[in-house]
Amino acid sequence: MTQAATLPAFAAQAVKKALHDIPMNATVGVQITDVGVGWATGVAPDTAPFRNHLGTIHAGVQFLLAEAVSGAAFAGAFAAQLAGAVPLIEKLETHYVNRAVGDLTARAEAADAAGIAAAHAEFAADGKARLIVNVTVQDGEGKDVMRAVAHWYLRARPQAK
Repeated sequence: MTQAATLPAFAAQAVKKALHDIPMNATVGVQITDVGVGWATGVAPDTAPFRNHLGTIHAGVQFLLAEAVSGAAFAGAFAAQLAGAVPLIEKLETHYVNRAVGDLTARAEAADAAGIAAAHAEFAADGKARLIVNVTVQDGEGKDVMRAVAHWYLRARPQAK
């Protein structure tokens, strides 16, 4: 899907901050670089403490980056609903396709625009929705090192009585 819909600056900043404030993301240096409606990009640096026994970037760093960037894309798709809802990742299917050398970049995109519209309608009707987000992680050499499919769930917060 080629999605370029943007969010208002305050909404994009709120999504970035929420993901940057997660302690594990901060520990490994995961940063969301851009976020829009159903898409996001991010980076993670290649640092010695987070390399594996092969001297390449540990799969855990790649996983954290994929989860964060998919979460940002999901949050971008539901920015208007997040104040009254809880986003949860249900599943992250990963496929490591190459060794990761150098700083990582990632792009996440909702599977399709119709899926976002259907998820919005489902949330409006039932107070819950699901959305699939595809992720590609590349290394400093520009090669794909991981592909992932994230399954996100959104549920409305219970109303205070």
